[in-house]
Formats: sequence, C-alpha cells, structure tokens
Amino acid sequence: MAIKEILVHLSGAKGGKAVVDAAIDMAQRHEARLIGLFAGVPYEMPTYVIAQLPADVIIAHQEHVEENAQATAEMFEKACTANGISHDYRRGDWRDPVEDIVCMHARYADLVMIEQPDQDSDGSHGREIVDQVVLRAGVPVLIVPNSPAMKGIGTKVLIGWDGGSHAARAVRDALPILEKATSVKVLAVDPKPGLSGLGDLPGADLATFLASHGVKVEADHRKSINGDAGTTLLNEAADIGADLIVSGGYGHSRLGELLLGGVTDTLIEQSAVAVLMSH
Repeated sequence: MAIKEILVHLSGAKGGKAVVDAAIDMAQRHEARLIGLFAGVPYEMPTYVIAQLPADVIIAHQEHVEENAQATAEMFEKACTANGISHDYRRGDWRDPVEDIVCMHARYADLVMIEQPDQDSDGSHGREIVDQVVLRAGVPVLIVPNSPAMKGIGTKVLIGWDGGSHAARAVRDALPILEKATSVKVLAVDPKPGLSGLGDLPGADLATFLASHGVKVEADHRKSINGDAGTTLLNEAADIGADLIVSGGYGHSRLGELLLGGVTDTLIEQSAVAVLMSH
C-alpha cells in the first residue's frame, strides 16, 4: 500500500523541528499529505497526583499547553507551506493522555512519525509515549532522531531480520519506502539454524521476496557483539551509512502491561538514524 497520509506527532519539544523536516522530505518523495497533531504536553506525574493539584497549577499547565500549541502550529504551517506540502493541523484535548490521542488519529494514517525520546528532558513519559504508539497505533511508526534533522530517510536501509511475525510485518509496512531506496541490506543477527530458524542462508528468502518487488537488496548474517543484537544492528547501520533501520517492535508482558524491551529498547533509545517499527 502506498504512503499517502502521514501523521506527524508535534510535541513542542526540542526535537520537534527535526521530525517535521523529516516528514516533509518523506511527503515529497511519496506525494503524501501531512497531518500535524499536537496532542498536548504531558504531566510528569501519576494521574492520582494530578487529580489533587490546586486549580492554579492546572490553569498554569493549560496556559503552557496553549502557548506550546500555538508555536508548534505556526512552525508546522510555515514549514509545510514553504515546501508546497498538502497538510492539515489537528489538536487533541490537553486533558487526555498524549499516547491515546496519537493512537486514535493513527488509525486513519499510513505512517506515524514521532521524535526519539530525549533521555535528558522528556523523563520516562516521553519514552512511554513512543512505546505505547508503537504497540497500539496499528500502523508503522517511524522514530526520528531529535538531532540533527534527518534528510533522505529511506535512501539506504538496513533491515534487522529474525524471521518473526513482527519483523515480517515491519518489512511489509516498509515496502513503499524500500521500493524507492537505492540500497537495502537484510541482516540476520545470531540466526538460528534448521527448519525452525532461518535455514542455511539466513535472510536469503527475504531478499528473494523483496527482489520480486523490485527492491535492490543484499543479505548477510553475523554473530552479535557480546550477545547484544541491538548494538550489532546500530554498528552495521553506521558502517554502511544507513539512514533507516527497519525492525519489528517486540514486547513482553509485565504485571498485565505490554512493554517494549531488548533490541527494540536499544534501537529506540540509542539509534542515530531513523527507525521504522511495526508491532
């Protein structure tokens, strides 16, 4: 399916300009429309604490949200107009959880673009928003590094391949991007042998599938660095000059909640290039 509607999460954080620049480039290459969504500024505290806050604190937060929304809307509108991009701007209710608003609007988009959580300023909530969007959006999510602004995302792509269902969905979701890429590399890290694994030529089957779609692709496999598949993928991306990593978004259950971890955790927090994930 073609990419024609791209939802851009406008957080108002310092990485906001980077994700808008990347989204404009993506929209130009796919002749897509951008939907800028400002979903509010989250409180960095539990809901039960928020409910007990004094009225003046609530009002001050609402004013902060309004200021952020106006500045963000102006930045988005100016960037899209200057580049001739068809676009729309939407706002969520500041009282609703940011991740719920983004996931709701994502149902009507082909791709969600969101900035990489800033470990210095976003706290745990910025990471939680990304996790929840990857797990619940129902569409591929492209996580854009907050610095520097990315250009040409999807020109040179690295696919992290383990033969699993999440990775398979990510590859299929990424096909419109892969078909336009100048080069694509499939890398299987610590592939399992035999019928239940990736066979004698790990990644070869996926490469054949992609080649049938006109993708310029090569396949390789290697051992991980100290058992760390995520770091191995990041190192490979740097070595080949990739501007995009495609990977499944893997989760595990803890106390009844589905959380991201492992390779996914490393890619979200440490990648210097954009990462496309599906779950």
